[in-house]
Amino acid sequence: MALKTIVLTCAPILNEAQTQGFMQIIQDFEKRQCRIVYYGNVHNTAFYSYANQKLSHHKIFYKFSLYWVLWQIDRDKWLSRLKSHHPPADNVVIGFKVLKTIIRAAVKYFCSVKPDLFICWNPHSPTFGIWADTAQLMGIPVAAVEWGLLPETFILDKDGTLAASRIFNRSVLYNSPERFFTIGEKVYNDLQKQSISLYPQATEALPDSFTHTDDSQVRILLIGIDMVDSGSLPENHNDHFGLLPFHRSCTHQALDIAAADANFKVIYKPHPSHNFDKQSGELASNCWMSNSNPDQLIKWADVIVCSGSKMEFSALLAGKPLVNIGAGILYKKGCSYEVDEPAQLKHTIMQARQHGVTLEQIQAFKQFLGFLLDDYLYVYGDVKDNTVIIDRIVQHCK
Repeated sequence: MALKTIVLTCAPILNEAQTQGFMQIIQDFEKRQCRIVYYGNVHNTAFYSYANQKLSHHKIFYKFSLYWVLWQIDRDKWLSRLKSHHPPADNVVIGFKVLKTIIRAAVKYFCSVKPDLFICWNPHSPTFGIWADTAQLMGIPVAAVEWGLLPETFILDKDGTLAASRIFNRSVLYNSPERFFTIGEKVYNDLQKQSISLYPQATEALPDSFTHTDDSQVRILLIGIDMVDSGSLPENHNDHFGLLPFHRSCTHQALDIAAADANFKVIYKPHPSHNFDKQSGELASNCWMSNSNPDQLIKWADVIVCSGSKMEFSALLAGKPLVNIGAGILYKKGCSYEVDEPAQLKHTIMQARQHGVTLEQIQAFKQFLGFLLDDYLYVYGDVKDNTVIIDRIVQHCK
């Protein structure tokens, strides 16, 4: 087997356990006769020996590739996400000059390293997503790496993350349903003992009109996605419709739910990343935006609406019915109530409130958890042999 060069990226700062897990990924690729070049957060010295410090590229090929990428790249998509990636108070003027600088660095790097595969930390995010699109335009295959959906896991997916992944918005064919259910039942029981939210958040007091409700009112919690790093910007992009098929934004989604019935009490919980609306407040007479701890809000709710965050899992773990509005990790898995067209919104929420979480939904959820742990996610530590996951990615090399 010929030696394959893989560029592996990492955007966040990893803790000690995550660093060891990422190193385990590198070592597993090396066992498959791959040369790993690390490009990522400079604060983590553990990967210095894998960083390519000496860059030397062919100037003619570099110029040809640079002009080709600048001509072909989706400027509207990346300028929109770059502008939303920076807080309004930042004195950074985001324009094509910034995008061009990022593309130039990526082209130089790829012309020097000549990778057979670029594994991008979240190809939707401008952190490395611009590099991913640059790689594809240069004929370099791209795969994705991200936080895993379960503790002590990473996603390694040749197709991408979120709506681009091979599990989002689609049913899954289980080749070992009984085994997946057995594994998933243990995962389910373990997860019930902990919060799976990545971000520690303070608990806020809710308005009296939302805490003191009667039986005629329905408490609905909408847990929003990260509009920037999920690929939801710009609003007319194909990436957006994979996550929010019927709405311009999560705020619009919350207001639409609130407008469906005056007896709906809707709390919209924005994703903590790139959330510039830190101040909680009223969106409508029956709709409130809260930056509070999601576990507290889940306890408050009768129904959870979530279409793209792993907080979908938290809803079912708390015994609360989940509604997916045309999209989601658990959409099409038999785990949730599903809105397939806007006219179904009110009826589906009322159905979820009336029937709650069904036994069939919990059984389907357990089976999906087993599939995630056994077949889809990269699990670090000594728990699992990840050969199948690594081989899927290696086979994606050019």
